[in-house]
Amino acid sequence: MKLLQTKDIKDISVKELADYADINRCTFYLHYKDVYDMLEKIEAEIVEEFNAILNSCINTTPDPDPYPFMLEFFTYMNEHQMMISALLGRHGDLNFKNYMKNIVQERMHFIWKENAYRTDYFQYYSNFIISGCLGMVETWVQNGFVEPPQQVAKLAAEMVQKGIQIFS
Repeated sequence: MKLLQTKDIKDISVKELADYADINRCTFYLHYKDVYDMLEKIEAEIVEEFNAILNSCINTTPDPDPYPFMLEFFTYMNEHQMMISALLGRHGDLNFKNYMKNIVQERMHFIWKENAYRTDYFQYYSNFIISGCLGMVETWVQNGFVEPPQQVAKLAAEMVQKGIQIFS
């Protein structure tokens, strides 16, 4: 993750990674085919943990409160600062960002399709909210995670709630 904070994945060699991690290249190859395979496996772990957070926060009430999810989400980000900084930073993986956005959009649709927020413009609304939240994460990362996760979660939840009011 330290290397990914300063270089694109395509510019990181197995030799450089092994030297940095103080392991033998053979040890690396016991676990991964190449640096892309390693990154893919790290991202898969994050997706699995992220799905667990989403599953624990699914709320199908008519007025879903986004704060519990936002708190879990930003707390997770705070606990994994180096990894999040690398993956969502300048040298991060755009495909990973898009994949995460799609996961959240699917969940938002699942949660909200049964309640008062059904709308013909759901796709536009959800993309707006998800991109905004990702922008908040990126700003929080760039600012060095200065604000506590509770504060950022509260701000994000308030913005989402105000956006939801448009459909009321």
